[in-house]
Amino acid sequence: MSLITCISFVKRLWVAWGIQLLVAATVACKIVLAILGSRRKYVTWISTNLLIWATYLLLSYFATIALGKLTVVRIDDPKNPGYDVVLQGLLAPLLLMQLGYADGITAYAVEDNRLGLRQILNIGATVGVVVWILVRCWDSSSPVSMLFFPLFVAGIIKSVGWVWALQSVYDENSSVTTEDMSEEAGIKQVFEAFPDDEKFASTKDVLKAYYRFDCLKPHLVNWLYHPLFISRDWMSIDSYPADRAFTMTEIELNFMFDVLYTKAPILFSVIFKNAFLIDMYITCTYALLMAVTSLELYQITMLAFSDWAVVKMSMHLKAPLVLRLLPFLARRCMKQKRWSRSVGQLNLLDRRLLYEQWSKPVATILDLFEKGEIFRRYWLHSSQAIPSSLKVLVVQNMAELEKQRHLLPFTERGDWTLDTYGIREKQGLSNSIEMRFDRSIIIWHIATEILHELEGDHSDACRGSKLLSDYMIYLLALRPYMLSLTTADITLEYACCALRPFLRQRDIREAISKLSLADEDFPDPVELSKPTMITHGWHVLPEVQKLVIDLRMMDNKWEIISSIWVEMLCYAAYRCQVYHHAKRLRRGGELITHVWLLLAHKTDKYRSEIPKDLAPSSKPFTRKDSSSCFQKIFGKRDAKTRYNLM
Repeated sequence: MSLITCISFVKRLWVAWGIQLLVAATVACKIVLAILGSRRKYVTWISTNLLIWATYLLLSYFATIALGKLTVVRIDDPKNPGYDVVLQGLLAPLLLMQLGYADGITAYAVEDNRLGLRQILNIGATVGVVVWILVRCWDSSSPVSMLFFPLFVAGIIKSVGWVWALQSVYDENSSVTTEDMSEEAGIKQVFEAFPDDEKFASTKDVLKAYYRFDCLKPHLVNWLYHPLFISRDWMSIDSYPADRAFTMTEIELNFMFDVLYTKAPILFSVIFKNAFLIDMYITCTYALLMAVTSLELYQITMLAFSDWAVVKMSMHLKAPLVLRLLPFLARRCMKQKRWSRSVGQLNLLDRRLLYEQWSKPVATILDLFEKGEIFRRYWLHSSQAIPSSLKVLVVQNMAELEKQRHLLPFTERGDWTLDTYGIREKQGLSNSIEMRFDRSIIIWHIATEILHELEGDHSDACRGSKLLSDYMIYLLALRPYMLSLTTADITLEYACCALRPFLRQRDIREAISKLSLADEDFPDPVELSKPTMITHGWHVLPEVQKLVIDLRMMDNKWEIISSIWVEMLCYAAYRCQVYHHAKRLRRGGELITHVWLLLAHKTDKYRSEIPKDLAPSSKPFTRKDSSSCFQKIFGKRDAKTRYNLM
């Protein structure tokens, strides 16, 4: 078949079936988004994220082109358009429904939520076009025309729901009112309404996670909040085991993911609670309509097994059916996977990272884009499932650090550990903490690797230190924005340049042995081809040597090392912008984000003094206490005072 013949065939196909193919493409895109949209919170594969990104963008393009073609459908007799024209008109409201996107993905990125107002104009124009198409294709004698109205209403609901979901995330009219301030007083009564039965434990956990999220609103930077309220028995998780505390954090972050990227919050509002009934009109039409109906039914079914459903059903405990279904649904929700539950791992002493060369064609392409080192790090990094012992280690060390932090912003990255163990006089330890953060991470990582090889054991502190060490280097190498570092690439490359000649001349065991000896001297570090102020005067190997020698003299070295790593992780988590935490939620999630949320509940970011009469006590916390507490902590404010959001 010649090229001209192929082109001619494609043209004929486009003229005859172009509209149907475009509608099929939009339905296919929406099916992909419905299936994968909510799964991206725990899927880390680049191919999956690329597929979601492509379908998210292409859906609106396909729908717009299809609507454009529908506006110029040929109608020989306007009074009697014909059965085929009426069927084509039926596709217009169907396309409007597709433009409402799947319930599991309203926004691909955080930035999309800023475009809510712009999308109102786009949807308004689209609705006008759809109305024009329906008017042109209307045939009063055809029963198919009777489907125009219900499908059009369904399309309006889906489209308005999408715009509403975008606009509600960072609504500039959001403000803190007196009602918001005193709302917490009723939370205790909600929990007391549950029967005293262990089968409702999962339900209470989901509900508690929701109230903790709703109180903190971590995606809003300037939302009024004080950790005093979370200290109440019915809101606190201080007594929870580490696994359960991390599960609560997972659920909170899942609520945050839903608010930022899905329609879940508005789907459970009063307006939308019966919207799915309209979809019943679609079940008797053709293949494309059947596909859309199946998709909507799938999404409606999934809503019943969401955290939001458990929260909303918990408000109606007087209904016998709710009391029967709630424990089952809550147990199912608690078993759901809400993030990848893994940590990235990268080892600076990996010889492949230091010496492995790409083949010439690949190296040429990577050099062209100056991405050779970045791609090498992506290629060599791995992921490891988070063991329960690591969660326990992190939570326990955070509790110890909290004794010195006292709800203040997290500003230290090792000093509190040195004070706790009384080892500040150790010069190697002190110097490794006082240097710049990226240097400190590298020095501690190399020292941890050396001690793990020489004196590693099977303790939780040792295994946890190794995991956190490789995780922090992974963040430094591939996610430096989460560490709030702008010079990470330069510092990391300099450290690799210092390690390459040292490791090239000896095997790893010999190199590690030399770095642990006090009488071993090292030559001046190898400078980069273009020395910078960032790396000037930094002697990597001698600094590592001093730190290793100090740590080897301590019997509790692994407790100290693990505490240092947890403190560094907390410091990085606190400094990281909310935007970056939110961005990682749609790419599998990060351990550092869970630590950030745990810290957020324990941080008084306004540095306000808690009045003595409001300190935690056994006295019941009344509605009046709640309102006066906010006034004493934050001062009397106009109930309509607005706060700039993120």
